[in-house]
Amino acid sequence: PWGILSQDSIDINIAKKILDEGHYGMDDIKQRILEFLAIGKLQNRVQGKILCFVGPPGVGKTSIGESIANAVNRKFVRISVGGDKDTLILKGSRRTYIG
Repeated sequence: PWGILSQDSIDINIAKKILDEGHYGMDDIKQRILEFLAIGKLQNRVQGKILCFVGPPGVGKTSIGESIANAVNRKFVRISVGGDKDTLILKGSRRTYIG
């Protein structure tokens, strides 16, 4: 997903509608996401932000991420890092190191 850019289209009302349609409850989480998007809209960019969701299986981490991507018209990419203790794996440099 690195190096592939997409044009953001941040509309808070549409984002709220998408989040409300896909997720019942979770009001505090949805409110924080809308605040994050509103700040990005004021600054005219949401660039360089990574959202990390932590929790047990089945609580909606992936689906809320997909909803956020839909709300800002971005492609959703899921990267599972469960059990990885080496940050070099995320950067991609671990595989290029020999020795």
